[in-house]
Amino acid sequence: MQILYWPPDKILSTAMLQTRFTSVSTMNKHTQHHWHLCILGGFITLVLSGLVSAKEPATSERLAQKPNVVFIFADDLGYGEIEALDPEYAKIPTPNLNRLAAEGQIYTDAHTSSSVCTPSRYGLLTGRYAWRTRLQSSVLGDAEEPMIEEGRMTLGDLFREQGYQTAIFGKWHLGFTFEVPEGIQTPRRRQNPEGFLLAAVPIGSLIPDGPTTRGFDTWLGFHHARSMSSVIRDNRIIEEIPTVEMLPKLNREVADYIDRKAAESKQGKPFFLYFPQSSPHSPIVPSKEWQGKTGLGDYGDFVAQTDDSVGVVLEALERNGIRDNTIVIFSSDNGSSLHSSVPEIRTSGHRPSGGFRGKKGNLWDGGHRVPFVLSWPEKVKAGTQVNQVICLTDMMETFADLFSVELPDSAAEDSVSFLPTLYGEPVPNPRKTIVHHDIKGYFSIREGYWKLLLKKQAKAKVQLYDLQQDPGEKKTLARKYPEKVKQMISLLESLVSEGRSTSGDSQKNDAAISLWKDETAKNSEK
Repeated sequence: MQILYWPPDKILSTAMLQTRFTSVSTMNKHTQHHWHLCILGGFITLVLSGLVSAKEPATSERLAQKPNVVFIFADDLGYGEIEALDPEYAKIPTPNLNRLAAEGQIYTDAHTSSSVCTPSRYGLLTGRYAWRTRLQSSVLGDAEEPMIEEGRMTLGDLFREQGYQTAIFGKWHLGFTFEVPEGIQTPRRRQNPEGFLLAAVPIGSLIPDGPTTRGFDTWLGFHHARSMSSVIRDNRIIEEIPTVEMLPKLNREVADYIDRKAAESKQGKPFFLYFPQSSPHSPIVPSKEWQGKTGLGDYGDFVAQTDDSVGVVLEALERNGIRDNTIVIFSSDNGSSLHSSVPEIRTSGHRPSGGFRGKKGNLWDGGHRVPFVLSWPEKVKAGTQVNQVICLTDMMETFADLFSVELPDSAAEDSVSFLPTLYGEPVPNPRKTIVHHDIKGYFSIREGYWKLLLKKQAKAKVQLYDLQQDPGEKKTLARKYPEKVKQMISLLESLVSEGRSTSGDSQKNDAAISLWKDETAKNSEK
């Protein structure tokens, strides 16, 4: 299997990464420490790479002590934001993510199912494409019914059934309703106070159908960026804070949770910690101590602070002696936003999308090809990379595979296990297709290296790309290969009508689905 964009010698070059730092001394103490470990770890990996064999697949005996799992989910972080993924161009220091990559695996062809927030998160937590639900475009707002219907299995449910403690710290953005108790008057706010983005309901308001009813034991966080200041614990708004304080607050809560649960995890009560960060999504609010550190404006500083947040997690795992048997995964909900196009970034040569076309909201790969870094020191060989195509919907089936659990047909309809890649082995039944959805509801489908977008460009009614030859999606081949276009349209129609893209009984979609957002394009194919 070949890499679609970066050859192996362009990824994980520790020497190249070291030259990218303009001022390591300005970083905080634990970040400096982790960067030095990253250099040493990278050197050792290079020396020993030919001597250490890939780990064998896990068995029930090897999983006698189940691993803790931490999934860190950045908000609007593009593929090229991490130095380890785009070392020739990346300009923002990311020592903690570089270290995570050096200690584990980089996945070069990982994707979200959607190029925007809500549907991407739905896919991650359910293993199902979000366009099968009522949400056919855009994202959810406040006070909307939960997108994850009651009774649908989530990652949280899967881990709970395996005896895990489950927690979420950060952004939910999958819908819930509010209940305002009697005696609490909802203030009328014509606008938010400076530095605040508040929910429409006051402190004390209740959330009867949030994350703690969808597989998680506890939650500290917020619904989405435009109500970030309203802090929720479990099922109640408990306080209102400036937006600049959210990421530091989440860091403290995550570290405290790890400190409190570490001892239990060593005694057979592991935890699944889902950490959907508040950054680097707007508002772009780096903390005072991070402002000016990168020389790349507030956005560059906020990305660097996002990386530091990863360091907080790693440090907490290490001081509690549980790093080796903890799976740490870092990814993002979609590509980088337009906020990454500020002058300081553009003129620096930094490429937020890593050379891929498009950004958040787009069907091109820059909208949905995301960083995916996985580390499990006890089992996964350090300093490796995986070029197998994966989708974040695959997390459900992959962990079910790890636990030797067979999921019901009514769960994870679009999830494919990539578990063997953790042990350096080929996947017997790898993912062959991905269906993508953009902010306006347009569809695309990828099959192998072929990618078809049901969206006009100039005079072309659809777009067809060969990603092996054209990873930047610069030249559409739709007119040259009309039969391929028809075949992929037929495949997409089948995946939609079956209610699933994996083997199993057919399922029903939650809503009628229109593949063609542009009727002229549809007519042209008849």
